[in-house]
Amino acid sequence: MEITTTTTDKNPRREAAVSALAIVGFIVLILLGIGLAIYAARYVPVAFERMGTGAVSLSEVFTPAEEETEPEVDVVVTETTIPFEPVATTTDPNVPTYTPPTTSNPGTTYVPPRTITVPVTVPPQGPHGRADLTVAITAVGYCTRTDPDSFRRSNDVPDGEYGGFQFRVSNIGTNNSGSWEFTYDLPTSPALERSARGKELGPGDRVDYTLCFTEARSGNNRTVRIEVDSDRDVNESNENNNSDSAQIDIDN
Repeated sequence: MEITTTTTDKNPRREAAVSALAIVGFIVLILLGIGLAIYAARYVPVAFERMGTGAVSLSEVFTPAEEETEPEVDVVVTETTIPFEPVATTTDPNVPTYTPPTTSNPGTTYVPPRTITVPVTVPPQGPHGRADLTVAITAVGYCTRTDPDSFRRSNDVPDGEYGGFQFRVSNIGTNNSGSWEFTYDLPTSPALERSARGKELGPGDRVDYTLCFTEARSGNNRTVRIEVDSDRDVNESNENNNSDSAQIDIDN
């Protein structure tokens, strides 16, 4: 029985090339895995959050405090003609006789009063004391688009439309508010609670907001709620007027 043995010479260059390709391929797989993990951590949860909690759009209109005008005081000036009274005469020859001047109207002449407007200068008074933020929901309704300009006043949200409401934040105090934020609770599915930053308000300033939201949860008497300065960052004279709520029916 004859046994044939075949001998194959090994090529060191070829083995080195195969090993290098294997190492490169392994490194590429590791990098791809790291990249996919980073993408999943950064973008996938955001996408799911937007799909699950819906979207919110917000617009604001700022109105400064009305400029104080100088009050005017009406001064009434009356004019009265006072006649000379007749002087008594005497027959004594040693006393000279005095003849009073003649007058065409011996009585008092009435002259209607005339009004003179006298401006009074009020010295300017800067911010002092403490601020006082207050909030009020001014309207509920729906939005035909996510754009707040599409807001419509209504007691219910029709099927296929977005929820919406309007609210006003005012500073009725005597000092600037400084930095503040507001929190809104929306009847979405699932429920949505978010915070946003508001602009500084001087005494008498106010800002009107319009908010539209998607994923509205159907049902009657759904509650929308707004609260300003929930973290108590503003030194206020009154902390009991910082929240408001309203009900709306949602047909979605």
